[in-house]
Amino acid sequence: MGKRLSNDYRLWIESSTPGTYNEIKGQQDMSRNRASASIETSTKDNFPYGTSAQGLKTLTIDCAIIPDLPDVDGYTRLETLSKGSDPVNFQIRKGGSSGADPADVVFQASMYIGNFDDTFGQNDVVKANFQLSLEAAPTVDTLS
Repeated sequence: MGKRLSNDYRLWIESSTPGTYNEIKGQQDMSRNRASASIETSTKDNFPYGTSAQGLKTLTIDCAIIPDLPDVDGYTRLETLSKGSDPVNFQIRKGGSSGADPADVVFQASMYIGNFDDTFGQNDVVKANFQLSLEAAPTVDTLS
């Protein structure tokens, strides 16, 4: 069975030209997190066990990067848009930096940029961390 290599999956941000995306350079770690709220369905009749159903799902993407500058269309655009409150379209593409084929898109969604943090450690490179949260349901959500 084949293994998927994490280095092949990269986050891309939509440019100012709709439908055109640019890779954010300097990516290190990225995680896509899913969670569901729990809806209580228990009654006294269920004793001694409680029951529940899955409620609304949340999905976030956490990303850690070492900005590889200049990256005007990637990191700089991300940093600039993080100061606003409008959603932005993002994609995760397989195929590394050359993932330009539409078949390389394994995730696409309109997302808000939040929790944007910079770290300026002594004797270290500048690092950034940010979290994306859904503005709407993903239009592509596969991992193949």
